[in-house]
Amino acid sequence: MKLTKLFLLGSFLLLISCNGAIVYEEIHLQAETEAWIVQEERYHSFQMTDENGIKSSWNLTEEDNYYSESGSAFLLIPTRKTMREMYYQKFRNTILGDFSINADAGFSDVNPWVSFNMPDLSFEFDAVTHKPNRLYLFPNNGKSFSWSEYEDVELPLEFQVVTNFEVNGKTYPEEVAIFELTDQVGILEPKSVVKFAFSKDVGLIFIELKSGLKFYRL
Repeated sequence: MKLTKLFLLGSFLLLISCNGAIVYEEIHLQAETEAWIVQEERYHSFQMTDENGIKSSWNLTEEDNYYSESGSAFLLIPTRKTMREMYYQKFRNTILGDFSINADAGFSDVNPWVSFNMPDLSFEFDAVTHKPNRLYLFPNNGKSFSWSEYEDVELPLEFQVVTNFEVNGKTYPEEVAIFELTDQVGILEPKSVVKFAFSKDVGLIFIELKSGLKFYRL
C-alpha cells in the first residue's frame, strides 16, 4: 500500500515537472450575465413611492468588479488555480434597508449566476437558463432557512424573466426578473420583502412586503 502511494506521488510529481506546476484558468463574466448590473450612473440613485404616496430614495453605496480565487489539489499539492470574475453593487434605502446584486462568472462546468440580496432573504438564479438555484431566508428569530435546487428540493417561490413587463402604468421592454415567495412566508416579519421585480436596464422597479404594502419606482 505504501509503495503504491509513493509510486502515485512520484508519478504525479514527475507529471508536474514535465507539464508545469499549476494549471491557471480565468473565467470572465459573459455579457449576458454582466448586463444585470446597472451600469449607467443616472440609475445609481432613484426614488420609489409606496401606495400611500410616501417617497424614499435608493442610493448606490458600494460597487466592486473583482476576481475570486479558488483551486484544487492532488495529494495536498495544488494542481489548478481558477480566477472567476464577479461584479457587486449595493443600494441603500432608509425605509427598506439594503439591497444588493452580485453577478458571478461561475466555473468551467457550472453556469454563471446572479444573486439578489435583501435584509431577510437571498435568492440566486442561473444566468443562462433563468432557473432558480438557491434561496435563503433570515427571519429575526435568529434562525436561517435554505433551499437548493442542487438538492432536488422544490424551492418555495415563483421566478421568471420576462419582457414588456407592466407595473404601475409603466412598461419595461427589456428583460425583467420577477421573484415571488409562495411558501414559508409565515416565518418572516410583516416588513419583509416577499415579491420584487428587477429590470436589466434600470434596476429595482417594484417591491411588495409581507404586510401587502407595495413600492413602485418613479
